[in-house]
Amino acid sequence: MKKIHKFCLLFTVLTLCTIPVWAEKANVVYVEGSAQIKTGAGVTKNAAIGHTVTYGESVITGRGGLVEMTLENGSTIRVTPNSVFNYSNTGSGADTQPVLAAAAGQIAFKLNRAAGNSPLIQTNSMVGGVRGTEFTIYAGRDGSVLLSVIEGIVDVTAQGKTVSLIKDEAVEVGAGQPPGEKFLWPGRELDFSDWNKGKTDGFIADPAGGLEKAAVMLKEYQTSLDALHAPYQDATEKWRQSAEEYKTLLAGGDDEAIKAFQQEKLFPAQDERADLILTIRYYALNYLSVRRYVLSNMYMEMKSRYPVNRPAEVEQFFTRHAELLAEYEEFIVPELNPNDY
Repeated sequence: MKKIHKFCLLFTVLTLCTIPVWAEKANVVYVEGSAQIKTGAGVTKNAAIGHTVTYGESVITGRGGLVEMTLENGSTIRVTPNSVFNYSNTGSGADTQPVLAAAAGQIAFKLNRAAGNSPLIQTNSMVGGVRGTEFTIYAGRDGSVLLSVIEGIVDVTAQGKTVSLIKDEAVEVGAGQPPGEKFLWPGRELDFSDWNKGKTDGFIADPAGGLEKAAVMLKEYQTSLDALHAPYQDATEKWRQSAEEYKTLLAGGDDEAIKAFQQEKLFPAQDERADLILTIRYYALNYLSVRRYVLSNMYMEMKSRYPVNRPAEVEQFFTRHAELLAEYEEFIVPELNPNDY
C-alpha cells in the first residue's frame, strides 16, 4: 500500500489527510512528578495543569509521575507512574468514536454517559466497550492486561471472544489470547509492580514463546491492514475521478450542477476515502504500540541479560525478533509518518 500522505493534494476542499477539525479534549487538572505530553506532531512537552490532550496525543509518566484529566462530560482519566495513555479516534464526522488506550502501566477511568458515540477502550491485547463505567486497566510489559470493573459494564473482546464484566468483576487477557475466565474483584487495587514482575518473569522463562504471543497480535493488525488495501485503492480512484469531474464543472461555472455534484458524488467519495485513511492509520498505530511497548521491552530485557553466550532458546528469540522488525519496516512504516516514530 502506498503512503497515505502522498495523496494529500488537489485543492483545499479535497484535503482530508488530517484529524477532524473538532475533537473532544481531555483537560489536565493535576500533575505530579515526571509527566509528558507527546503531540500529534511528535513534539514532547512537560505536562502541566491547564494543558489539553486531544486525538493523536499521548500522556507518558515516569517513575513517580501522575496525571489526572477530565473530559467535557465530567469523565476522569488517571495515569499512574510508569504508564502510557494514548488518545485517538476511529471513524469521521458523526461516526467518530474516541479511543482511550492504555499502552503500558496502570490507568484508571471513570466514564460518564455522554451524547454521541461511547468511547472504545483499548490495550495492546484487547478492546472494550463501556457503558457509564468506572474501571482500571493494568497493562503488562509482556502485552497481557487485567481489567477490573468498579461500576457499570465493560465488554472485553480479544481474539474473537467477548466477556462482559459488571461491578466487582475482572478478567485477565494474555498477549495474543482470548479473555480468560472472569473472576470477582471486590474493591481491591492490584499491586501493579508485583503483577507486572510476574509477567516479566514468565516471559524470561520462555522468551521465544512470549514473543510468539505478541506476534499473534501483530499479525492480527497486519491482516486488518491487508484487507483494507483493495478498498483503499478503489476509493482513491473513485475520489480522483470525482475530483477531475469537479474541476471541469468548476470551469463551467454552473452553480446548480456544482452543488448537486458535491452532494451526490464528490462528498461521498471524500468521506469513503477519509474513513479508510483513518482506519488504516488506526491499525498501523496499534501495530506500532505493540512493537514499541511490548516487543522493545522484550528485546531490551533479553539484550541486557544475554549480551553474549546466548542459549539456543534465547538465540531463537533474537532471530524471530529480527523477522518481526523486518515485517514492521516493510508493511507498517509506509503507513506511518515520521512524527509517529
